[in-house]
Amino acid sequence: MKEDLYSDIRPYNDDEIPAALERIVNDPFFVPAVNFAFPDADMERIAEVVRTCKTVDQLQERVMISIIQRIIEATIDNFTSSGVENIEKGKGYLYISNHRDITLDSFLLQYVLFTNGLPTTATTLGDNLLRNQFVTDICRINRAVRVIRKTGDISPREFLSNSMHLAEYIRWYISKGKSMWIAQRNGRTKDGIDATDQGVLKMVSLSGPNDFVENFSELSIAPIAISYQYEPCDIRKAIETTVTILGGTYQKGNHEDENSILYGIRMPKGDVNITICEPITREELEECGALPKAEAYKRLKEIIDQRIYKNYKLHDTNYIAHDLLHRSKQYSEHYTPAAVKKFKGRMAYAEARFLEYGLDLKTARKVYLGIYAGPVETKM
Repeated sequence: MKEDLYSDIRPYNDDEIPAALERIVNDPFFVPAVNFAFPDADMERIAEVVRTCKTVDQLQERVMISIIQRIIEATIDNFTSSGVENIEKGKGYLYISNHRDITLDSFLLQYVLFTNGLPTTATTLGDNLLRNQFVTDICRINRAVRVIRKTGDISPREFLSNSMHLAEYIRWYISKGKSMWIAQRNGRTKDGIDATDQGVLKMVSLSGPNDFVENFSELSIAPIAISYQYEPCDIRKAIETTVTILGGTYQKGNHEDENSILYGIRMPKGDVNITICEPITREELEECGALPKAEAYKRLKEIIDQRIYKNYKLHDTNYIAHDLLHRSKQYSEHYTPAAVKKFKGRMAYAEARFLEYGLDLKTARKVYLGIYAGPVETKM
């Protein structure tokens, strides 16, 4: 099978699922991971259901969709979605999404697709998250595709080869009428500005024809806009960004990425919206293709960003943060005194964490507010 060429990065095939699930339920991390995300869960019942799954589709239908639904019910006040009418059944898409949470952005898209009778997607995931067998199994049984991140240990030539390998798999996968989710940039948005990295577009184009229009037509790009009223990892993002702004180097602790995944799952998020934007049209690609190559990528990035900005749902927290940041009441009609009190209470807790970390409070506070205020600037 051609897919065997990608065994180093692809998700598990159905014949690999039973063994992976057995490893998962027998792993020492299984119980604490489930307990952290879902306190008081019936562990034996969960293990029993997991073992009945023999294929990825069965796993998603019997386990994962129920888990995502439970996350929604336990941590989201109001979950809304739109745009499924933009998706054609039986066609493969490259979903390019703004990226706010390590796993939930993709999880919530899977839930929307599944509950609307559409196939779920494969999901690209940085290899920095695949550090042990347990996490690797969890991800690969859920159609995770391994992305080899650029590090000091990898030469430019090796990185280009890895990027080509990934690009070939993405294009092959979509050509089979299946879809894939990819973040618009390397890592989560930490400053509130959802901007597509042209490097992502150049990477996925490596495996296609030289003609710009034909290259991207084959990928059927559909932008995704996801909006959180409260970002579960906002404090952690603000700390990391502030350290960098102040000239330091942020060093992640052991298992910090894994803990951020669980933290993102468990923490309250308020209202959340996800919108599947209209796919990029051939006419738009022709507009891009008429430009010099460098300008073509820039214009395609702008079109994707404009789709995401247009469909980003602004919450009261966005308007509050914007007005606090600029010391104004420009958007006061969009929030209540009670909402301001709640947001300030959350921010006070964040400021206490900043002080514990030894950060300059003024800088950290500005960064924290920017996480929420950024979308107001881009949308308006």
